[in-house]
Amino acid sequence: MYTAPKPNSKIIIVGAGCFGLSTAYALSKDKAKEYDIWVFDRGESIPISDAASTDISKAVRMDYGNNTLYMHLAVEAIDAWKQWNAERAEKKLVPVYHNTGMLIFSANGQYAEYEKDNMRSIREAGFGDYIEELNADQLKERYPYLTDTVDNGYDIAYANKVGGWCNSSESIKHLYGECIQNGVKFVLGNEAGRFEKLQVDGRHVRGIITADKKEHTADRVIVAAGSWTPSVIDMHRQAIATGQYVIHFSLSKEDQERMATFPVWSADVSNTGFYGFPCNENGILKIAKHSTGYLNPSSVLNQKISVPRTQSTNPNDTIPKSALAEARAFLKKFLPFTDALDVVYSRVCWYSDSIDGDFIIAPHPDYDHLIVATGDSGHAMKFLPVIGDKIRDIVEDTDSQYKQAWAWKKKEAPKGFYDRPLLVKEGDQDIRMATMDELRAYNKD
Repeated sequence: MYTAPKPNSKIIIVGAGCFGLSTAYALSKDKAKEYDIWVFDRGESIPISDAASTDISKAVRMDYGNNTLYMHLAVEAIDAWKQWNAERAEKKLVPVYHNTGMLIFSANGQYAEYEKDNMRSIREAGFGDYIEELNADQLKERYPYLTDTVDNGYDIAYANKVGGWCNSSESIKHLYGECIQNGVKFVLGNEAGRFEKLQVDGRHVRGIITADKKEHTADRVIVAAGSWTPSVIDMHRQAIATGQYVIHFSLSKEDQERMATFPVWSADVSNTGFYGFPCNENGILKIAKHSTGYLNPSSVLNQKISVPRTQSTNPNDTIPKSALAEARAFLKKFLPFTDALDVVYSRVCWYSDSIDGDFIIAPHPDYDHLIVATGDSGHAMKFLPVIGDKIRDIVEDTDSQYKQAWAWKKKEAPKGFYDRPLLVKEGDQDIRMATMDELRAYNKD
């Protein structure tokens, strides 16, 4: 049976991404407990180069369909993002959160069920004044640069004035600084910081062993290794590492000015999976797809699982050839002007997809004194300022709705959960990474 750590306990956190840093900060804020907190990561510096949280932007939205648990948590997080901005402004630092609003498209004049659920949940929670429904004519009037988009069938949308995006890498740096200020200790690097295995005595976890063969004892261990979690701890097939793709375009000054009011958007997302962002200060337009994702099978922990393949170890990787074709076909209708633009950067971003899309933050059933914090399922970063508080409550065995929602469920995977396309396949010219030539524009003037 899991018990909460006592005051002055030493707590090791494996992973310095979204869950790991937020947890370290939350635990370090409790001066009465005086925990001795250590964070280990194989990366050489923070932000960790190939973590999902290391990016130019992540969506911050409260639109969660019928899942009001995450909607209310997002509202709490948005308030915390605003507080971070205020604290940074006092130090003359740039904001990390940008409340551009959200523009949620459906197609062919009819809202999809997901969009209907979004609006109903938001209104029933008392936030109805955030929402404005827009028809085709209203969309064209407000966003004239989306005239082709509307004419191509994305002709109905609602605008949510609350939400937007965070500069995720800068946010991680911000939180890292807060952790350092609170006395959190970090061990980084491919040898000293790389988790190799648990130090165990039967069921009792006594600490971790790193790649340099050193033993690090602790009263509690929290594994928050993101999409690498199933490859370092047996997750009993409750989560899988999936690759989701991202592409960037570099816009001209003219296009940046033309699209200056572009908010964060999704395009009939329950059917297409596509969403994107306004240009950042460098003129980069980022577009991504949330879907079943790609797998990179490997044999680890005596089982066949999917293991992240990133540009840290494969620097010439782009995105799968099939993903590029899919993105170009979508954009030909949604943002047709991008046909004439090169893809200037592309990346496979790795998620830890849980079976039901819920986070998995709970004691591990095989061990005492081990907590796992994983299953981000591609929607965790928006909660960065507050998710650590919820994880801390679980570590301290405090009952809450989050503890129940994110408990270890021992679920069977739904049909098709592990039946996803391969990232690459040696010798197969159709299942491979796109070449740099293929990333160039179809129709350059």
